[in-house]
Amino acid sequence: MENMKAGPLKGTVILDFTWVLAGPHATKTFADMGATVIKVERYCDGANERWLPLRIEHDGVTQSSYSINVNRGKKSICVNFKKEEGMDLINELIKKSDVVVENFAPGVMDRMCLDYDSVKKIKEDIIYCSISCFGHWGPYSHKPGYDMIAQGASGWSDQSTPPIIAPVSIGDMLASMHATTAILGALIHRQNTGIGQNIDISMMDCLFSMHENTLPWYLLSSAIGDPVDPPKIGTHHPGYAPYGIYSGKDGTISIACLTEPRWVPMVKAMGPEYEWLLSEPRAKDVSTRCTTSNAPFIHEQVSKWVMEQDSVAEAERKLEEAGVPCIRCRSIKELADDDPHVKAREMMVIHDQPFIGPMRHYGSPLKMSETPCGVAGHGPFLGEHNIEVLTTIMGYGENMIAELYEKEILHHDPAVDRLRQEG
Repeated sequence: MENMKAGPLKGTVILDFTWVLAGPHATKTFADMGATVIKVERYCDGANERWLPLRIEHDGVTQSSYSINVNRGKKSICVNFKKEEGMDLINELIKKSDVVVENFAPGVMDRMCLDYDSVKKIKEDIIYCSISCFGHWGPYSHKPGYDMIAQGASGWSDQSTPPIIAPVSIGDMLASMHATTAILGALIHRQNTGIGQNIDISMMDCLFSMHENTLPWYLLSSAIGDPVDPPKIGTHHPGYAPYGIYSGKDGTISIACLTEPRWVPMVKAMGPEYEWLLSEPRAKDVSTRCTTSNAPFIHEQVSKWVMEQDSVAEAERKLEEAGVPCIRCRSIKELADDDPHVKAREMMVIHDQPFIGPMRHYGSPLKMSETPCGVAGHGPFLGEHNIEVLTTIMGYGENMIAELYEKEILHHDPAVDRLRQEG
């Protein structure tokens, strides 16, 4: 990792006022891309994710898996915003930064005089990105929100039957990547024009824009005066077949066969007892199979065949030999411990975490040949980089920093002292 080439954002400074997931995941991506990400944390107790599970005490130090994951590679500073000297320090950091990212509820940064208009007065060309559940304007903007709220508001949860919460915080993650894309675009715009800008990312907007089939179905049909109420999605797609998750004797398998050249080989792989499907009117071509009236019939046949196999691995083998897109559904534990593709793609890499030792982390999904992205450092301890940031970026001397500690402007976790002594 130490010998890795510089990432594409080397030299870019991100001032990170984020918490929990949507903001921290975006700024983690920037850290993976080589940016200097300065995580500004609440005085004494730090960002909220430090208190989220799984929290483990080891070697006398308690650490959060959540915080390590979303903050790895960042530089943590812990500043007392309630004192004038603390705000002065933040204002000086803004002058040294290219981008400010925050994901508090609308109004929070305003109350601290750190909203876009205030920050722009400090640095004219700043790129300022806000991420929130509903954005900073519109009738819902005042509502507090979390990922599950955005899922409900955007129609995301209503697409499934029964309505469910997505197994990952899809609103947060999707908003973080839209924010990352917008910030990269803004950096290019500023490079070309010298002008910064304000970016407002809504989790609801992002989820709403990602309705792949349901909303377009409704929009097209309503345009001709015959609106179609979109069907719900469960383990099987209501309008595509075979396209779903099918249960076997010892697990599940994902199958997606939506092209005519693969349908015939799939039926033949299912064996002689299913060859009648090749002359079945409800399965005569992909357009016929992929309808809400016929898809359930196709799902029924495929489900029956999968359950007849000795294992889902055997079903996978037969379908793969026939060239049918499929894969046995993997568990989280299997992916982390054994999956050969995860290993080959370097999506599970080892990096030392202080007081823990070698620890596996997600690798970066951004695979770039000339400016590779990856884990830039461990999950920082609260205030671990106070001295580094203030000396290297701000030019403060030791006496100035000592005075800020005496005035209770700066704080760091006791583990930082141990880290310096043992490092």
